[in-house]
Amino acid sequence: MAKVAVMGSGNGSQAMAADLTLKGHEVRLYEMTDFINNPNTKYVFDNKQIRLEGRAGNGIATISCVTSDIVEAVKGAEVIFLPLPAFSHDYYANLLAEVAEDGQIIVLTPGNLGSLVFKKIFSDKNVSADVVFCETATLNYDARILDPGHVYVYDRNYGIKCGVLPASRSSEVYEILKKYYNEFIPCEDVLACGLHSLNPCLHLPGCTMNAGRIERSKGDFYLYEEGITPTVAKVMEVLDAERGSIVKAFGYELMTVAMELAEGREPRTIWEEVNGCQTLEFIKGPTSLKNRYFTEDIPYGLVAWSELGKMLGIPTPLIDSFIEIGAIIIDEKPRETGRTLKKMGINDMTIEELKKYLGH
Repeated sequence: MAKVAVMGSGNGSQAMAADLTLKGHEVRLYEMTDFINNPNTKYVFDNKQIRLEGRAGNGIATISCVTSDIVEAVKGAEVIFLPLPAFSHDYYANLLAEVAEDGQIIVLTPGNLGSLVFKKIFSDKNVSADVVFCETATLNYDARILDPGHVYVYDRNYGIKCGVLPASRSSEVYEILKKYYNEFIPCEDVLACGLHSLNPCLHLPGCTMNAGRIERSKGDFYLYEEGITPTVAKVMEVLDAERGSIVKAFGYELMTVAMELAEGREPRTIWEEVNGCQTLEFIKGPTSLKNRYFTEDIPYGLVAWSELGKMLGIPTPLIDSFIEIGAIIIDEKPRETGRTLKKMGINDMTIEELKKYLGH
């Protein structure tokens, strides 16, 4: 039995805590005191139980430790999992920098290049613990909390790209992660992984081009079934092509959105892959323009891609257009608040310097 820590108490965190517990691991679930009174969180704090249903299995998991004490949560943990949105990464990097121990692996699921943010903050704080950072391209679970103490997994994600920082320690990290998940596919490094976090391409064209429908529908909107039309899919193809140019310029092997959706088959167009896809057609939402499809994918996805394009001298006109339109939608300045090269600690680096920084 291995000891692991899971940060947060949202959909992904509760699914992960329950799943890993039912697999026989000792799980410590951590949540900030600010969120303990949320009904879904309070139930788990009071009862230490989560009922898991769906494609991750079925059962009632009794969580070993549910706490708002970060020391209690991470002490002796082999792996610290963060199935959290990107906007939480700065907070958790600062929090974990104070308590991380030698030999621990910090895994962001997904990362959106947040591993670079963690590395910078740990460096700025002169953390001496020998910690390895790791990030995935997406979350392991498509899950929703149905009721307090009850989480349902609609689908499990397999073949998930995963990168390690430093890259030189990838082999040892993957061997450890196999104890918990078999679905991770090694990437060359965390940058390759972050550039394959495909949510901005999957979400933003359909959401932005259907902003009026989202506002008007009051929650009755199906992104893939009604929001992705042939025209919207064409825009997705161009957006994905701009991302692909950045991926190729760094020398990484490219997986397109269509290839991701094809899951090993010969890929068709994005429209052909989305149209009638049974795993996508019943997904509802977003319910408002404040959804993370906007507030996360724009500042922490598109902004990072745009800045990496500038580093390489690659134009990204459609990515930049969605950032500008998105700034109005979310009433924010994403180029100031988002995932910039400076916040990732890689500004003013040459490509060679960046590769060395990544651990090659």
